[in-house]
Amino acid sequence: MKKNIISCLVILVLFTMATSTFSAIAQKESFKKTQFTLRGAFNMFSANGADTDYVAGTNDFPATPAYSAPAFGIGLTLFTSPSFAIGIDVRYGLSAKVDLRDPSDQETVNVETLKNIVGTLSFHKYFELSKQMQLNVSLGGGAENLMANDTEYTGSFGSKVVVAAAKSFSPLAAAGIGFQYMFGDSLGVSVEFRGTYIFREKAQLIISPALALVLKF
Repeated sequence: MKKNIISCLVILVLFTMATSTFSAIAQKESFKKTQFTLRGAFNMFSANGADTDYVAGTNDFPATPAYSAPAFGIGLTLFTSPSFAIGIDVRYGLSAKVDLRDPSDQETVNVETLKNIVGTLSFHKYFELSKQMQLNVSLGGGAENLMANDTEYTGSFGSKVVVAAAKSFSPLAAAGIGFQYMFGDSLGVSVEFRGTYIFREKAQLIISPALALVLKF
């Protein structure tokens, strides 16, 4: 009788352990593998160029001061595991107004900066901070397309100033960090910060804080 009781207890313990193991495996394999992101960002461009780059008749307004402009984007991320994913992110950056200055005579001209489209392929590593919150670190590369045309403006001295179109296509490298909070299995929000280094003729650095709506399926 005693042996039967011990045997039953051993079987019960083994059954409990097996059930817990299979449950953990099933839970791990049932994670949602696709994530769609709708994003609003604020692009902060570093100052670009210097007065020493001045070339009369060719580069009369050589320096662009730092400025900021809003951007909107979408992203699609595919998870290969609960902690690792590959994502595609596309952002459309709007324009802003900046004052350019001719260092030879101090004439200024108020111009509209160029809109751009930035596409990035990134690798993401997720760290679970709690059941609902994750830290996301990303690293990737891609390209920028500037919507550039020769544009004529009137300078502060009344002269006509033509701002020539810049090279439209440039490669880029990007790195980011974000905190993602899920309200449930499918809906969440993310606060993100990304740095983008664009290899233009004069390299451009953009720092972009963003707020995103996250949908998992």
